[in-house]
Amino acid sequence: MRSVFSDPTVLSRMQPRAPARGWSLPRLALLNGFLIGLALALGAYLPDVAALAQAPVRLAASVALMGSLGVVALASAAGWLGGRFEALLPGVLAWAVAAALIVVLMGHLPYEGRSLAAWLADPRFWGRAVYVFDTPAQVRQYLAGFFVLLGLVILSVVQGYRLEGVRAALSRGRLTARASLLLFLPLPLAAGLGYIADNNINRPLRVAPLLVHDAFETARAYSGDLFALSRETGVNYGAVAGVRDLMGEAGYTLMLGELDLGVAETVIVVAHFDNGAWINCRVLASQLSHCYEASGPYVQGLAGALSGQGTPDCLACTPTPDAATRAWLLDHGRNFNGPPRVTRLAQWGSHVLMRAADLASGYAIECFYAGMTPVRISACREAPAE
Repeated sequence: MRSVFSDPTVLSRMQPRAPARGWSLPRLALLNGFLIGLALALGAYLPDVAALAQAPVRLAASVALMGSLGVVALASAAGWLGGRFEALLPGVLAWAVAAALIVVLMGHLPYEGRSLAAWLADPRFWGRAVYVFDTPAQVRQYLAGFFVLLGLVILSVVQGYRLEGVRAALSRGRLTARASLLLFLPLPLAAGLGYIADNNINRPLRVAPLLVHDAFETARAYSGDLFALSRETGVNYGAVAGVRDLMGEAGYTLMLGELDLGVAETVIVVAHFDNGAWINCRVLASQLSHCYEASGPYVQGLAGALSGQGTPDCLACTPTPDAATRAWLLDHGRNFNGPPRVTRLAQWGSHVLMRAADLASGYAIECFYAGMTPVRISACREAPAE
């Protein structure tokens, strides 16, 4: 009688399974880092991407794209480096450095990243601090960074053991149910870390334009008293009552204007309408405060500064140039034969580029504005005639 142990097929099944070719530990570690980075990026930036489907917010897509690519690249590099070393410490250090860089990236992108996107879109604003990474933004980065750093370091400690288990569970180079479970096990935690980062860093900058978008659309669709509607819903739709007639049915884009995420958590949202309407809305502590027509300090204010007469009929329309800029405007205002034609050329954040042209001669100047509380003329220059 033939023994089963003499059957080579049975013997091959009883022998320990060798790791599949092509799935070296560094390669698995690279895949692991990529998946963790992808989950982290989805938790951090998917809410911003979803918001884009609801409101036309400028630069939000650029921030989400840059952030996602950066997070995935850093996590992939950390995973690969961790898989190159058999010792635990180098892998943990690689993940710790990558986590610190990810935190810095997440914290700075909503500010410097938006500024960079604005510079690339319009080189005339190159070098201007469109969005400033100030102290409140730093505090929010540190809060999010603590959890992201701690979570990724913990995952790095068990990466080697988990990936060895993944290799052992592979079948002919393919992922089995056990291998998939071990590989995907940390992804919910990584997505949760990204959500914590989003809640601390991105969410305050996303809520404000969404509130303004909701108020605009509600005001257009509701023909009754907005103040009465506010009492019923608890949402301050009355904030747009004063600018309701300016909006019409025209399309519009929204942009973050001035940011102050300190104790008051104030965000000014800028709306540019296709019909020429220019509206600013102030959001305080995630509550819509009020909206107002924004062109006064820029259109009437620049004309008043050139004539030297100011804007006596509109005190809120007077910008605040420094002494040198005020003198420059008065000097070059003599080249205008009458009231200038003032137009907005571009705006990014609280920085606005305005043009004033003489209707008769074509002589023109351009002025940069900075800030919204107060509005300031920061620099002016002569411009070529149209």
